[in-house]
Amino acid sequence: MSQERIFDRRRSASVARRGHVHAIDRDAFLRRWSLLMIASFSTREECAVYFDVTYQTSCNWFDGLCRPYGDIVDHAVATLPRYAEIMQGR
Repeated sequence: MSQERIFDRRRSASVARRGHVHAIDRDAFLRRWSLLMIASFSTREECAVYFDVTYQTSCNWFDGLCRPYGDIVDHAVATLPRYAEIMQGR
């Protein structure tokens, strides 16, 4: 029987579960972000220009396929008037 390695950096299953107790609901964020994009911009092109991203990225946001980086979210918080209403579910 082999001995347990003293300096094993892998996390046990119980530690991994405890680490995800406060995890963000990523699917809910994707749905709300998609709704925010649809409510804030009349076209996907307008959204792409506004955030200085590719047209494909804008399409992915509208379709709820990917999340934005933090700097994009920060820009949205500061400039989109319906951000709080939509993202907080009011």
